[in-house]
Amino acid sequence: MNVYALAATTATAIMLGGCSTVLDGFGTSTTSAPAEISQITPAPTGSIESAPVPAPTDTIANNATGASAATASAAVTPKTSQATPVALAPPPATAPGGVAYADPGAARTQLAGAWNYGWDNGQKTCSITLSTDRGMNGFAANADVGCPNDIFMTKGWDVWGNEIVLQNHVGKVTARLKPAGEGQFDGVATGDGAKVTLTRS
Repeated sequence: MNVYALAATTATAIMLGGCSTVLDGFGTSTTSAPAEISQITPAPTGSIESAPVPAPTDTIANNATGASAATASAAVTPKTSQATPVALAPPPATAPGGVAYADPGAARTQLAGAWNYGWDNGQKTCSITLSTDRGMNGFAANADVGCPNDIFMTKGWDVWGNEIVLQNHVGKVTARLKPAGEGQFDGVATGDGAKVTLTRS
């Protein structure tokens, strides 16, 4: 208990020590305010010389912009060079995350449509629809409510090499599948590593 009393007394003394300034109305102050010193400097004495600025030469005047331009319009409107105009291709459309979208190629167009997603060695299935419409992550996908949680949250898909990649609403890969025959892809769910299949419905 004495330790707490000592700590409280020390803390109070430190706080009161910080408040030991002289305030108006709490005693007399023997110090007076310092006299203000004049900060005005006298004007310089001597003569000022002036002369016109020489005109810029033609080569400088033709290329000069800004403060070195010969006229006001040249200062704000720089001369353009006689370069050959080049047609610019529009930049690729980008996803909200900054990833450039690819045009839906033949593979993506052929893969779009209704699929059955299977897990537990094909004992359980649910429906997934792959679309060539743009989604939040690649192309849009929609999974049935009967799908496992990770796959139910699938909102995007794409083709990476020869794999179909399913992605959830935040872009995380939920499944990777490789071709296993006509209308069938086999792979793994990335959440638990379980074997999964996609078969055309």
